[in-house]
Amino acid sequence: MELQTAAAWAEILGVVTILGAAIYSWFQIKELRRSRDSATAMNLAANFQNPDFVVGLTSILNMEIEAKETENQTEAFNALKEHYGENWPMVMTVLTTWESIGVLIYRGNLDFHTFYDLFSGVIIKTYDAFSFYLEPIREDAENKNMEWFIWLADRIREYENEGSGTPPAHLAFTGWKPPKRS
Repeated sequence: MELQTAAAWAEILGVVTILGAAIYSWFQIKELRRSRDSATAMNLAANFQNPDFVVGLTSILNMEIEAKETENQTEAFNALKEHYGENWPMVMTVLTTWESIGVLIYRGNLDFHTFYDLFSGVIIKTYDAFSFYLEPIREDAENKNMEWFIWLADRIREYENEGSGTPPAHLAFTGWKPPKRS
């Protein structure tokens, strides 16, 4: 074999190797993202096993708040704190969790659809329960309190208003069957 022929074959082999490595890397990156999303979903679901989160969320969902119209954000905050009493730290755990999740979704570190399937209903219920406190924040361009929680509730409502949301799982997926074992 001539030197030129050998060099041409070596060049072809190099290109094939580089293409193969690129294709393999692409599949690896997809698998890593899937793995990351799965781990994130498991961490999110673990919130339901955190006693503080459970007590806080249960308090929010099961206690009616008598909304008092007030111009003073501090008064509204203190009214919430007084209303929830000893459960207030747990309620704040829930609110700060929603705030953190908003940032994670915005930055692409958490899949919106996984979050939506797990928490969309309770986010909206939480927002509605605290709307008398949150709406004045929304109207004040300088106020950054709970900004990502407000952003997240808006994204969920927009998603559902566009018709992209799903009904509750027990209705939407009644025909689902587990895959057969191989």
